[in-house]
Amino acid sequence: MRLLTNSRYGTRLLLDIAVHGRDEPVLMRDSAKRLGISQKYLEKIARQLKNGGYVKTRRGPNGGHMMAVDPATITVGEVVRLLEGGTDLVGCGKDAASCTHAPGCLTRLLWKEASLAMYAHLDKFCFGELVNYTEKGVKFGDYCVRTITEHPDMRREVPAGARCELEAVTLTGLEDY
Repeated sequence: MRLLTNSRYGTRLLLDIAVHGRDEPVLMRDSAKRLGISQKYLEKIARQLKNGGYVKTRRGPNGGHMMAVDPATITVGEVVRLLEGGTDLVGCGKDAASCTHAPGCLTRLLWKEASLAMYAHLDKFCFGELVNYTEKGVKFGDYCVRTITEHPDMRREVPAGARCELEAVTLTGLEDY
């Protein structure tokens, strides 16, 4: 299983805008330079993020891209769903009618469950948290999420019922990182 480049770059772009666009709009050429991704490709992704309601643009000499909503209210899962064009890992996952082997196809159920598990995991993280981790020195980019979830010295403690609220999240292990 592999996410589209669009989703991987799109989450990095949204995080870049959230981190660098607090006081002024972010120029796409600056994001492209920081992320090492083609400006033209990022502009395409930015249009998708704008259509999804996550990013707004300002035209003119002081223009650029800004967050349209608070990053603390946006989960990684919802952005990946937007950029992937849905939630299914395989084409037949949407419904049994689209599966040429239904109703006896057992693997369709496996892919459906894998998809649900992946998005359930991505929904645990919001961009507000990722901004917070970035400010605390966690490496920026693709390495960031891997570090948060796999590093043995980092434990993410979220009280029950908390969702995307920075005050409710404590991350231990960053002090020496």
